[in-house]
Amino acid sequence: MKVLFDNCTSPVMASTLDGFVQASGHAGVHIRDLPLHNPTDIEWMTYLSKSNEDWLVITGDQRIRKNKAEAQAFRSANLKAVILASAYQKTPMHRCCAVIVHQWPNLYDTIKRFEAPFMLEMSINFSGKFKQLYF
Repeated sequence: MKVLFDNCTSPVMASTLDGFVQASGHAGVHIRDLPLHNPTDIEWMTYLSKSNEDWLVITGDQRIRKNKAEAQAFRSANLKAVILASAYQKTPMHRCCAVIVHQWPNLYDTIKRFEAPFMLEMSINFSGKFKQLYF
């Protein structure tokens, strides 16, 4: 599985998770690493869909599920996403990365139980639960 961190997240998150999940055969990439130039949300969703790879999107962008066109593109691309709770925006980067790495085994087990497309919200707590979001 590849994990895409979009523009609402830091490339530091992508490289941190990439280093952690490589041992399990996964990869973390930031949207800047894709062969696209400043893509819109719909453009990168379409790109992921056409790549024929298993993608998990990590984003802080709640608009994806609220914007009708983006929600439709997300569903059409048959993607999986983790929406970071708004508290991530006010939290130091080292803690954000620590929570994601700490929660990764639980998150990975959780996403295996859902059929794409789906969105889950991840809290900033080390012991937080994942909330299913509807779009």
